[in-house]
Amino acid sequence: MNDQAAALREARRDPIRFPLPAGGGDTPAVVVGSGKGGVGKSIAAVSFAASLAEAGHRVLLVDGDQNLGNLHVLLGVRPTLTPEALLHESLAPSDIVLPVAERLFLMPADSGTDAVQRLGPTDRARLQRRVSGIYADYDAVIVDAAAGLDSALRCVALHATRLVVMTMPEATALTDAYALIKVVHGQLPRLPVDIVVNRLHEPREGEVAFDKLRAAAARFLGRPIDYLGGVPEDREMRALAADPVRLLRPSQGTAAQRAFAGLATQLMSRPATPAS
Repeated sequence: MNDQAAALREARRDPIRFPLPAGGGDTPAVVVGSGKGGVGKSIAAVSFAASLAEAGHRVLLVDGDQNLGNLHVLLGVRPTLTPEALLHESLAPSDIVLPVAERLFLMPADSGTDAVQRLGPTDRARLQRRVSGIYADYDAVIVDAAAGLDSALRCVALHATRLVVMTMPEATALTDAYALIKVVHGQLPRLPVDIVVNRLHEPREGEVAFDKLRAAAARFLGRPIDYLGGVPEDREMRALAADPVRLLRPSQGTAAQRAFAGLATQLMSRPATPAS
């Protein structure tokens, strides 16, 4: 809670205002975020992207953790370039995109370096414009934000059309999820927010958890949020982190993977509303 309070104070002291980057067109760009780690956010982002690719969509998965990115490890690919390289005009954003599976592509993040984090506002905005400029080449974009408030704020700058907040039924996870909703609402009040409640023992748990978040958002922020759905507790999911082949076949996968696939279909049917 102390870390969360510090992040909220920092966000109020140094608010981040994001202009709408050029490019992107009408491509849905969904940021998957969480107020804390350990809620299954990265697996969710990969599952959404893989499900859409399986369904015939051309999908770009963006690793938004710009100093500890690990999606390339989950997916079993090795990047040779990272977003920092895009500060050199001689390189195109497509130069750093990696093919992962049929119709699925990854834009990796820096791993073990804070080079992007240390960029000034001008270079950061230029990098964001260059990244979002290739969204029109895809049917959908899924951005996996690092856990926490600041990363989600920075990721929605990448021409986000929706924010999916991953949480769990526990009180601490819901508190952190609300903190994320609050901070994003303060900067981008029109950005649609969807809630996914993970690791449910029965469906009613997800509905109860969402009702708590919905009531808090309505009372204190005066804004609606939507329930995208719940995902069942699934012990097999832990093994998927070491098995890229299974991870990329959600329609043939575990109960949780199939749930994520259903949620991905819902995401594609929702209107794209760019943040502004």
